[in-house]
Amino acid sequence: MEARRYISPYRKILAATGMILLIVLLITIVSVAAILLTGRGNLPVSPLASVCSGTDAPLTGLKNPDREIRGVWIATVGNIDFPSEAGLSGAQQKQELDEIVRTVQENGLNAIFFQVRPTGDALYDSGYFPLSTFLTGSQNAGFADGFDPLDYLIEAAHAVNIDVHAWVNPLRVTYGTADAPQHDLSVLGKNNPARRHPEWTVAYADGKLYYNAGLPDVRSLIQAGVAEIVRNYDVDGIVFDDYFYPYPVSGAVFDDAQAFETYGSAYNDIGDWRRDNINAIIKSCYQSIKAIKPHCLFGVAPFGIWQNDDGLNGGSATTGLNAYKQIYCDALAWIKGGYIDYIAPQLYWQFSTKAARFDNLIKWWNEQTDGTGVKLLVSQAAYRAAEWGGQEISSQTEFARSELCYRGSIFYGYSAIKNNAGSVADELKQLYREEIIYTEPVSDGRTLEISAPLSGSYLSLSSTFVLGRSDPAYPVYYNGQAVSRTKSGYFSLYLPLEKGENRFVFTQNGKEYTYTLFNKV
Repeated sequence: MEARRYISPYRKILAATGMILLIVLLITIVSVAAILLTGRGNLPVSPLASVCSGTDAPLTGLKNPDREIRGVWIATVGNIDFPSEAGLSGAQQKQELDEIVRTVQENGLNAIFFQVRPTGDALYDSGYFPLSTFLTGSQNAGFADGFDPLDYLIEAAHAVNIDVHAWVNPLRVTYGTADAPQHDLSVLGKNNPARRHPEWTVAYADGKLYYNAGLPDVRSLIQAGVAEIVRNYDVDGIVFDDYFYPYPVSGAVFDDAQAFETYGSAYNDIGDWRRDNINAIIKSCYQSIKAIKPHCLFGVAPFGIWQNDDGLNGGSATTGLNAYKQIYCDALAWIKGGYIDYIAPQLYWQFSTKAARFDNLIKWWNEQTDGTGVKLLVSQAAYRAAEWGGQEISSQTEFARSELCYRGSIFYGYSAIKNNAGSVADELKQLYREEIIYTEPVSDGRTLEISAPLSGSYLSLSSTFVLGRSDPAYPVYYNGQAVSRTKSGYFSLYLPLEKGENRFVFTQNGKEYTYTLFNKV
């Protein structure tokens, strides 16, 4: 028999320990190499910390939920961005979606807001709405080669850590114009809810058909349609844009008088009733989404002006069309009610736009979201970059980043980015060289104070800017209105001064602070 060699138990332990150490060393080397190669790792971050290059190809599984949103709207209505034309084969659609994902990735973006229901139809498999004319050429057709564009886009985007939000137009049924109206229900798909229930629709002077939001059956349809997407597709969010009641046409009337008579008896004003109809849609969709997938986000991208300030309503320092009175959207009700996760107002103006300055509006929306938990995204006009020039998009984004509630941007004008119109793609690549992680404000125990001019100062002015600082974790109010603050809690206000003593009262976290200036004029 072959003799056995005796091995001491201590040597066995040492040998095993050495093997474990060798395995740990190999794992460490591989991990360090991965971090060096990708610039990624679980590193501690500050509220504006840079942790990785935004232009490198991301790795699956390393997405931080608090990263800055860097999105792009992909419009399907009118075949604006996808598909390039109706009736493409499945392979052609796949190629176009691959190009979208590649363009998004190359420009440092990390979210796609994909229009899945442009006109009461669908670019996904729906039991409620027919396939879109813009996809198939007819609402009675099926998927080309069985290709589901939403399902494929989610898979392709998620593979490289790009989020996908399903962009829904809840109430628009057709896409006509005043010169070429589309009011004929018979041309819609046989299973189109609008064709089966013409009494749910209203024809308007802009050439489009709309669902009547005043009808409970319509609101239930919208809710069910959103729930269907969340239940059947791995979307990261659902988003509505600014189309609810139609933008006004001079002299035209949106004929929902019968519905108002039936369902609006509790309201003296039809405008209040219409706003509550939209509020009900938003709230019910939010509740449905959270009941199915609590992590799925819900947001709205309203027209950028809620109301113009009239001295009493708390609106913004603007003079343009306003969503509250003219298209019956009360975004503040959604924010204060807590039934959206993010708001993404469409601020498609410059710093120099007199009627609607970008800086005034971003500060106003920042005020409204402070302390609510609703994230502020900003929809920006990439499509106007060539017209504007001068690094306007970069300047807007950098300015917005300083605002306390800002969490990212969504750019409208995919083709401008794809074609680098006005060097906008170059701007984005520069802006998004590094990933930014945002955290919620943390209390620093700071007491609110005005640093300039000092309280008690004597001035010879009819008005003055005041500069202050505050605890970033708690909103600041002046005369009952929220004050826009930076991520560090700093703020500035322009205050009018009357002759003699002027006393201003600020509140934060339940405490009042009195600030006094004397005017000698």
